[in-house]
Amino acid sequence: MTIRTVPLILLILWWYGGLAAPAGADYPDLRSLVEAARAAGPDAADLGGMVIAPATSQQLLRQGDLDFKFAVGIDLPIDLQPGTLSTAIVAPMAETGRFAIVFEVAMAKASRKVRDVRDEDSRKVVDMLKHANPAYKNAMGRLDQLSKKADRYVAADKPVHPKVAAQLGDAQSRLMATPPYLEQPIFGSYKYKAADVEATKALTVNYYVIDKQARSYVRSTFDVVENQHFIMAYGVDPTDPDKDRIHADHSFEKDVRDWERAAVIVPLSRLLDHAVGQQGAAQSFAAAAPLLAELSRDRSSAAARVEAERFDARPLNDPRFDSVVAIFRPGLLGSGFYVRSNIVMTNWHVVKGGDIVELKRYDGREFFGQVIGRDTRLDLALIKVQERGRPVEFMTGKDVKPGDMTEVIGHPVGYAFTITRGQVSGIRRLRPAILEGPSDDRSLAANPNYNTPRHKSDGVLYVQTDAAINHGNSGGPVFIGNKVVGIADWSPYEPAADGVSPVKVPGIAFAVHYSEAVRFLNDALRGE
Repeated sequence: MTIRTVPLILLILWWYGGLAAPAGADYPDLRSLVEAARAAGPDAADLGGMVIAPATSQQLLRQGDLDFKFAVGIDLPIDLQPGTLSTAIVAPMAETGRFAIVFEVAMAKASRKVRDVRDEDSRKVVDMLKHANPAYKNAMGRLDQLSKKADRYVAADKPVHPKVAAQLGDAQSRLMATPPYLEQPIFGSYKYKAADVEATKALTVNYYVIDKQARSYVRSTFDVVENQHFIMAYGVDPTDPDKDRIHADHSFEKDVRDWERAAVIVPLSRLLDHAVGQQGAAQSFAAAAPLLAELSRDRSSAAARVEAERFDARPLNDPRFDSVVAIFRPGLLGSGFYVRSNIVMTNWHVVKGGDIVELKRYDGREFFGQVIGRDTRLDLALIKVQERGRPVEFMTGKDVKPGDMTEVIGHPVGYAFTITRGQVSGIRRLRPAILEGPSDDRSLAANPNYNTPRHKSDGVLYVQTDAAINHGNSGGPVFIGNKVVGIADWSPYEPAADGVSPVKVPGIAFAVHYSEAVRFLNDALRGE
């Protein structure tokens, strides 16, 4: 059996006039219609018509706050036609049938929980061993032999025999098709990531079933929750000889994303059964205005809920903390901040080595994110997250100057959500610290080789500050007022007296300049 679907075409036409007078024909009530449709079976001829119209908040639609679409699957012999709100309410029954359905999607949210991230052992190509191809040598010999044979005909001033000419052509073609060297791959071990992902889609729909003959309507709400378990693989090397097996045994980001974006389909029978059960709460109305007013309240309520989740409210004394997150990796702690409602910016060295990271907000909520963009030269990265937050506002223009007061929010040496203050010491273009030699912990680019300024005309633009920045601040925002002027990145180190342990130079730290960050952000998210 094929179930038809009716997409919710988002066309809303407001109308505050009275209802059309009931047609003379006698239409069955909703319970009788549903019972007759069930008895006839889904493949029977349609027993009647019904119109369906959307009333979802345009604000939610424009801002992309609904993660997936909603549709009704037609599993009853009822001619369900998409229409406008005006059609659903005021068009005569001869056009629409006795009943009309109006939907308002209050929530369509996809989320996922990543559990048990683990390393899986595999192999990849680390080198190629080249050696002479014996077939190439044989082909060369064969060509040389036939060439000499052909030369004898030429020397005797005779045309080359057709058979010899054909053999010579074949030998030339074979030589051209034979590689002089054979490559044998050398494999080395590596690890890719596997994780258990529990994906969830939660749908809340407010609906109205309007009875035009009785001039009444039933309003109710239904929720749909769909869950799907995925075993995802990350970081599979393209040269892995077992990559086909890994791909067959695992899901990948596209699989999860496609599932999250797929429409949730609710059967018409389920919707109408739900409405029949609510008929005792039917409300009468003589004109469209009261019904439209209730629809407006539902829309406003849904929009208000989403706006509340945008963190535009300011429950904290310092609302900038709403924008900052802690980023965890095994043995490391870094900082980050929202640059879009679902995008976090941080340093590349904070997330380097893992596509999935764990994050925590100031309000205590913990969640996971996936690295979607990176620039190793700027030492910047972007993380797409499920929990939405308040995006920061970047500084604009060229007003930042030495002496301006700066404030840094981050998690120095494990003290989460700490604010430190200082001032701008200078604006400098320097060679990126991340290119200045090896360092296992880039939480502050602690590099003993970086003990003198490395000015470079094509280097990275930094804001130098004397605000206290330590391990754990990396990737956090540097503010002037309520605007971000930099991303905390590194401090210079100098050799210690013992010549072993480097010592951080006090009162000097560098943050990636806001102009570099904005350019990276726009480039990384272009087209989204």
